[in-house]
Amino acid sequence: MSPKTTTMALVGDTYLKTDNPASFFRSTDAYLGAADIAFGNLEAPISDRGTLREGKASGFRSEPRMVEGLKAGGFSAVGMANNHSMDYGGQALLDTVDILDEAKIGHTGGGRNIAEAHLPAVVTANGASVAFLSYASVFWPTYAAEEDRPGIAVVRVATAYQPGGRVFEQPASPPIVITIPNAADLDAVRRDIERAREKADIVVISWHWGVSEGFRTMVPYQVEFGHFAVDAGADVVIGHHPHVLQAVEVYKGKVIAYSMGNFAFPYASANYDVESIILRFQIQDKRIKRVSFVPVLQNSDLRPEVLDVKNRQKLVDKMQQLSAGFGTRFDASGDEVMVVV
Repeated sequence: MSPKTTTMALVGDTYLKTDNPASFFRSTDAYLGAADIAFGNLEAPISDRGTLREGKASGFRSEPRMVEGLKAGGFSAVGMANNHSMDYGGQALLDTVDILDEAKIGHTGGGRNIAEAHLPAVVTANGASVAFLSYASVFWPTYAAEEDRPGIAVVRVATAYQPGGRVFEQPASPPIVITIPNAADLDAVRRDIERAREKADIVVISWHWGVSEGFRTMVPYQVEFGHFAVDAGADVVIGHHPHVLQAVEVYKGKVIAYSMGNFAFPYASANYDVESIILRFQIQDKRIKRVSFVPVLQNSDLRPEVLDVKNRQKLVDKMQQLSAGFGTRFDASGDEVMVVV
């Protein structure tokens, strides 16, 4: 008897503001809704309470009824560690936790205190279990969870600027940017992964990182942290926050998708890609056996639509170009684009 197959689908930034949430993800049902396990980054709190953080001109927040869209879309769990989950304070974040719990959607990366924010969301289907962990390296300092304060799980990064080698010859030339990770925060991530390994067959890390606002270049700490997570025992790493697609790397046989792009986002901008991907996995014998992605394009109504084979080539070429520096290979001969692992 062949072993059971568990399908897992992962997407990027997801923020719902729509009149018909229950039908919003209808066009992705065959790939996201049909998956046994589905996960994405929840880019906004779900609440109608709270006060916008002082100093922010605007913030993200979804009405409570938007959870119906997540349910209908097939989400098993979501990550909450990002730079918008606390836009409306601890009350809105805790409302989000309660609303997700009531909808039976798992969550990770945010909670009533730091211990809860670091707990994994464990989802089991067809005999396979997946533990999701969520972290943010881009956030307002007051968004970090503490022992007695709600918030998100964070990994802090310090930034330093070193003059370039020709600064004396060329004054005002761009500096070299140096990023310095917080060692204690990375130690916490390592412990989280070790504990998650005890609870699940597969560990997936969701990381809010990089630079947005039209800055399309990956920054070194993204690669450093992605490799760190795999070295610590993670099976998959997905990134988000730049709001554009970035490279896919296969590192030590594990897939790192550095930025998945906007899967569902209510605003259009020249700084955002309208393209994204659904990253799909087949799990057998409690191991990942197959990795692929499905190209997605936001339509004129900003709804995600799966691109069919005849219309996807431009996006496939873009992913190949973005990932070429890592030597990543794709096989686009089938309905889904295979990631050669």
